[in-house]
Amino acid sequence: MNVTKSEIQGLADFKRLIEGYLLSCVCIIGLIGNSITCLSILSNRIRRSSPTDIFICSLSFTSIFVLAGFLLTHGIRSIFHQYGEKLYHYLFIRIFPPHITFLLIQIYLTAAISIDRYLLICSWRTMTYRKWRTSKRMLYIISGITIFSIIYCLPFWFEYVVINNEYISLSSIGSHPIFRLLMRQYLYFIFIFLLPMSCIITCTLSIVYTLYKHTKTKFKSHSNPCRRKKHSRKINTLLLSIMIIFLVTQLPYFIYNVIYALEGPSLMQNLRARQYLVINNLLSTINASATFVLYTLFGTKKVTYPQQV
Repeated sequence: MNVTKSEIQGLADFKRLIEGYLLSCVCIIGLIGNSITCLSILSNRIRRSSPTDIFICSLSFTSIFVLAGFLLTHGIRSIFHQYGEKLYHYLFIRIFPPHITFLLIQIYLTAAISIDRYLLICSWRTMTYRKWRTSKRMLYIISGITIFSIIYCLPFWFEYVVINNEYISLSSIGSHPIFRLLMRQYLYFIFIFLLPMSCIITCTLSIVYTLYKHTKTKFKSHSNPCRRKKHSRKINTLLLSIMIIFLVTQLPYFIYNVIYALEGPSLMQNLRARQYLVINNLLSTINASATFVLYTLFGTKKVTYPQQV
């Protein structure tokens, strides 16, 4: 595909605006916000942390590293395009593998939250799950997600190399047909796209439908919700909003990665595809920054009853 100098300059200007300024601003706000969220939950010694607190704190903590990765590998490069290429090459090789590891942890944490809410709201064995659902077991689940993500992303440490400090290229391992077929197509489609997205979509739709039915029933009976139910409603709104924002912001990114898996690195020669990727990177940072905003709007600290939420 022949690309003119004006088109290349247009892409650079587009990336500087979206990734250099907008993405960097979102990252900085998200880094501060998620740090405040973690500190707020961890410093709350009045009550024992609930499983929901642990999920929110873990998601915010993971999002800090996701945002830091985007800021270092995209924001700085786009702002200092003429001077930051060598710095970008140095950072990319070292930051890319842990960055996608934290992205994968973020994806599966969101899937775990969706399954957790589904079992609490929609399952016919809700009471049994409430008894099983302890903070300790949630920590085991989060640890399992982390270990799985680290193991899954180990091959990506060997995918790219820097050639003569001038440009980044696929390594002999990264360009191997088996690597491209497994890591960038089949395993990606199953473990990063199909499994988590199907869980999140199914659980989100089920939760919305169940809550709609409950709300409709309560409206007909003209019952006034007690304080405990109001708190539970806020928590449901918080976590449901996290799931919906994840779907809205991440689905375009998953679609791009599926196309990339089919087309290969040659897709990056298409300027429209590169612009689409820039927008997707911005959406990913918005998703990683959303937890703080939602926690501020719907999170509650003062709870006078021991009910798990």
